[in-house]
Amino acid sequence: MTDAATRGRVGLAARYARVRRVAVRSPTRIAAARAVAQTGRRLEAVVSVLFDSPSGPRAVESCFLVGAPRSGTTFLAKALGQHPAVCFSKPKETHFFVRDCLELPPERWAAEFQRRYFPHFEERHRTIAEGSPLQLRDPRAIENLLRFDPDTRLLIAVRNPADMAYSLHARLVYLLDEDERDFRRAWALQEARARGERIPRRCRDPQSLQYRDFCAVGAQLERLFGQIDRRRVHVMVFDDLVGDTVKTYRGLLEFLGLPDDGRTAFDRKNENREYRHAWAQAYVTNPPKPLASLLESWQRKGKGRPTWMRRIRRRVKQWNTRKAKRAPLAADLRAELQAAFAPDVERLEHLLGRDLSHWR
Repeated sequence: MTDAATRGRVGLAARYARVRRVAVRSPTRIAAARAVAQTGRRLEAVVSVLFDSPSGPRAVESCFLVGAPRSGTTFLAKALGQHPAVCFSKPKETHFFVRDCLELPPERWAAEFQRRYFPHFEERHRTIAEGSPLQLRDPRAIENLLRFDPDTRLLIAVRNPADMAYSLHARLVYLLDEDERDFRRAWALQEARARGERIPRRCRDPQSLQYRDFCAVGAQLERLFGQIDRRRVHVMVFDDLVGDTVKTYRGLLEFLGLPDDGRTAFDRKNENREYRHAWAQAYVTNPPKPLASLLESWQRKGKGRPTWMRRIRRRVKQWNTRKAKRAPLAADLRAELQAAFAPDVERLEHLLGRDLSHWR
């Protein structure tokens, strides 16, 4: 691929992004819509080769933050998305390779992925990134990622599974996927729920209520290493992220081949939160199925939510959410979780070549 061809293809993607922005503001909507359609067709014709360069350096690299949930992935996505050479998907979690790509022939994946989630792509970007942390648990999603880009890089954050499970429970309560607010009882309900009993009415993924399996990241990572060359996987430990954020961030940039942007201050994300009113929470985080289906169909078409809807949702969510300091995990329950997760932690120690005995 020549430099001119590379610049042309990247420039086309950037032009498509600009045309879409103009279309929203332009008083001549019909002409703008035609321009979007024309540029979109051209983009679709070339975007599939943006990652294919048999004779020179690739125009655009890709990376995916595939897990694990409640292990710092939101913080990492925000930090990476602020790098000038990185275009991070909007939204962070597209779930495209978990579900949406299955509705399309593989030859259309690249064009649709770009169109739906990267309209903000610019010529300065050299890496596109996405962060659906549930992909680590889904071997088929990993296969889809590798089919999309065989040379992609995967990013993984791991955490003490006892702390991860406790944090996951709080998050599921906040999202209305979990109706048992006491973690001790929720942990004890796993066997019943595995039989299909006591599943919350609003739970969208009953597997997420199986805290023991969900947080067994060692087994998930071992399976992943059987699917992809380990040299293309970068694993970060939550303890390092908290203890030395700058060093962890620079190690991530080095793995991705990106220049250091000099940042040393980062915003913290994902403090424990609670909702004030369940009726309001249902509409901003876990809407009724008809509304959820409508929003998903908009997302799949690359439309996104209307501006007025996003503004109302943001204001209601802010009004209905409060930060809440959660009580530490009870000592006896922590001991029970450590015993349950001990084999998985040992597996993780072997995979990473690192002492994690303080997790056991």
